[in-house]
Amino acid sequence: MLTLIGSRAMRHWFNDAREPGGDWDYHSPVENNWAHPIEAGRLDIFTDPRLGAWDWGEIATPDELYTMKISHSFWEINGPQSWDKHAADIVFLERKGAEFIRDLYDILLPIWKERYKRNPTNLEQNASMFFDDAVQRKYDHDSLHHSVAYYDRPLFEQILRDGSDVAVDNSKFWAMDFDTQIKLVREEIYATALERIVIPRDYEVSPRWAYHWAVRRTATSLFKGEWALFLMRHLDLLMKPDVAYVQRHLDHADRLIPLEEKETA
Repeated sequence: MLTLIGSRAMRHWFNDAREPGGDWDYHSPVENNWAHPIEAGRLDIFTDPRLGAWDWGEIATPDELYTMKISHSFWEINGPQSWDKHAADIVFLERKGAEFIRDLYDILLPIWKERYKRNPTNLEQNASMFFDDAVQRKYDHDSLHHSVAYYDRPLFEQILRDGSDVAVDNSKFWAMDFDTQIKLVREEIYATALERIVIPRDYEVSPRWAYHWAVRRTATSLFKGEWALFLMRHLDLLMKPDVAYVQRHLDHADRLIPLEEKETA
């Protein structure tokens, strides 16, 4: 059986959902060769036998749509604009009360991993390896965390594994209360926005845009597994900064360590 998905399925349930595009999107666990009233050029059918593990109807429900969109939000499948569109759909459905279906997510995620691949950040490497990439950095990464920390010390320090300066103990994160978890994730997003966008552009950039960029980068590259899922399940809360983080960073400039100073210390 074909199941209608995507923006047309959303519009079926919600009149205020975004305007559907030109295509009609369906999926099915089996190949479908029968006639369809939609002309072939506007028909997009994704087939995978693993979809048969779920009892689909003719139109994906809001809960199913919400879960599907979260399940492939860890990839920029058709570039940043497409990711932003799906992120907006996730927030829309979350505000409509859609609920996450873990069993369905566990069916879908292996399909997307096989289809789109992924090379998530390796949190087992040491700090010098972890931060040695194409970004031209000005400050020690940990000191950026210090500059935007909610408290005297960055929250990520509370979840590090013993003897590691990067690898985290996941159990420590999940033991935190929800508000602290959200603040920890925000600190990471703020530090990423500063390091990758704001500082390289000499602060001549919209903090809101840089934050949004960092959310997408964190979901698709920096976080993995349950961490990335946590971010996307709370996207409505995390999609916007809760403080003037660039100003906080500038107000705490005394906490910043220039890289050349660290290297010669």
